[in-house]
Amino acid sequence: MASILEEKDAIRDLMSAYCFHVDEGEFDKFAALFTTDGTFEPGPQGKYQGREAIRKFIASVVPLPGEGPARKHCTMNHLITVNGSEARANSYIIVLREADGGIIPSLAGRYEDLIVKQDGEWRFKVRKIHFDIAGDLGLKK
Repeated sequence: MASILEEKDAIRDLMSAYCFHVDEGEFDKFAALFTTDGTFEPGPQGKYQGREAIRKFIASVVPLPGEGPARKHCTMNHLITVNGSEARANSYIIVLREADGGIIPSLAGRYEDLIVKQDGEWRFKVRKIHFDIAGDLGLKK
């Protein structure tokens, strides 16, 4: 049985994989980070349930690498509470993107997560994004 520290480390890896997959346009891998009935609430952009709905949404708004401004999602200040096969987490997000003048911050906000362990893997059951400070994200129109 894994220790709480090992579980928290695995959850941080899940959060990092989310950032890498969205930035690289790996939308199938991105959606697979959620439970099959998982819910994704990207702030003012709605609420999506199930992997296919999540994949379709993210592919509809995030340009593939090379099709729009490059961006990097960065998460930090993770507060994670593990209770058996369920965890709650809060973390900060900053999104940087390229612009005519160089690199600009386009989002500062928070993730609020309910994460569950299924078949030995941690997955997002519910992921909510709180857009505390938002600018031009460089998304598809």
